[in-house]
Amino acid sequence: MAVACWAVSGLGYGVLAALDEPHLPVAPLIGMGLVQWFWARHRFWPAAVAAGLAGAAVLFALVDVLRPGLGRSVADALATGAAATVALAVFTLVGRGAGRHRDAAH
Repeated sequence: MAVACWAVSGLGYGVLAALDEPHLPVAPLIGMGLVQWFWARHRFWPAAVAAGLAGAAVLFALVDVLRPGLGRSVADALATGAAATVALAVFTLVGRGAGRHRDAAH
């Protein structure tokens, strides 16, 4: 899933940059893909909430740091890909931690 997020981020922002249209963000498209993935296969709400918060924090922090040096399209693509990767990592870690906790309780 992380590879798909990076591919959509890179291709999406690349196409938008080529069309000189920096105001159509790809991040919501990736977010909707992650929500679909979660809803179809991995309905564990605590992990989803943690992942959403972590991903949003990384996205907004990286955009502010990267835009001055890299420009809007490149910074947005990198920040979006990194945010999706962090969100997936947090989702996995929280899910596994809760799984161990549930296994120990039984």
